[in-house]
Amino acid sequence: MRNELAFRVALGGVISSLCIFFMFCSGIFPMLDYTIPTFAGFLMVIMIVETSPGWAVLTYFAVSFMAVLITPNIQASLLFVLFMGYYPILRYFLDRLSSRVLAWIIKLAVFNAAAVVFYLLFQFVFMTEGLLEGLERFGKYAVYVLWGGANVFFVIYDHLLGQLIDIYVNWFRKKILKRK
Repeated sequence: MRNELAFRVALGGVISSLCIFFMFCSGIFPMLDYTIPTFAGFLMVIMIVETSPGWAVLTYFAVSFMAVLITPNIQASLLFVLFMGYYPILRYFLDRLSSRVLAWIIKLAVFNAAAVVFYLLFQFVFMTEGLLEGLERFGKYAVYVLWGGANVFFVIYDHLLGQLIDIYVNWFRKKILKRK
């Protein structure tokens, strides 16, 4: 029992430090604002598989707190906090629902709520219009074009996250880590 607790704490520390490292890299590579929080969020899958969803939630809260306080790229940090960090944990629970339709309704509702909060924070709190940059030709429909595109990418992201989880559990964990 003591070794198991030590393993969980150590793995949580390693995953947290990797997430914070990724988040710091978003300050060095600002063109990866959306990609880096996604990588960091995937690390929560490792916490779920190797420990438990509860430890993944604790790790998410620790990384979220540190990312907002100490990382240079607030946009990437907010993406992690508002969606990318907890979505793999949420997906773990939603994939266990018997109704696939209900699971997808919840997934889309959570994503869209996070997207709206993210947009409103950047529009009104941080006073930036960078999210709509390049969409001027769509005029007053630019927000809806961005929102529709984001939903398409979310569906693709969810599918790819499922594929990555499958690769981690069924290949990497068995072949590389030699765990069942």
